[in-house]
Amino acid sequence: MSFRREVVIGHTVLGRPIEAVHFTPAEYAKSRAPALLFGAIHGDEPVAQMMLERLADELVERPPGRDTWIVPCVNVDGVLAGTRNNANDVDLNRNFASASWGTARRPGYNPGAAAEDQPETRALVELIDRVAPERVVTVHATYRMVNWDGRGEQLAREMAERCGYPAEAEMGYPCPGSFGAKYGGERGLEVVTLESPYMIVDERAWLECRTALRWCVDLP
Repeated sequence: MSFRREVVIGHTVLGRPIEAVHFTPAEYAKSRAPALLFGAIHGDEPVAQMMLERLADELVERPPGRDTWIVPCVNVDGVLAGTRNNANDVDLNRNFASASWGTARRPGYNPGAAAEDQPETRALVELIDRVAPERVVTVHATYRMVNWDGRGEQLAREMAERCGYPAEAEMGYPCPGSFGAKYGGERGLEVVTLESPYMIVDERAWLECRTALRWCVDLP
């Protein structure tokens, strides 16, 4: 029998809770490394939150094939304000402690005063340290692609087959201090970035990506 629980993994700059949903696999499932899925690290990409909430709802009746953590919304303050960055005006996906942190600073991509100095970033880092996922899928918008870092190529291609988006090795621009740079490029985890083309909440995003998201928490 699968088990589901809701956990607050940290709080935002403005004190709002960052919530995760944890699912244990069914008793008959084979032993597999844990998976973590998170979305809305950029507050102007609320469709990512919607997609992961839909997935969490579905896993209640159809449990995953592995231990699974879902954080639908990392940047809660940004989503509520409609801003890419958090309440400190930091781009959380440039705030991770990779070797590239703070380099190639483009306007609007503020990496913070120091690596992992934002509470939202630390909440995600501390969760990863606790649960040790080998597979991490991060959901973004507005590109239409499945990108990978580290050991994520095979999973990215499998997910791409199921959602119809192209699998791409590169985003097309530098991403210093990004989640993928730290956990894929440097730590060698299986990191996949699913980029939905829908900026606003749109049910088509879920319908297109549902099978791909199920795939990454189930059998492979």
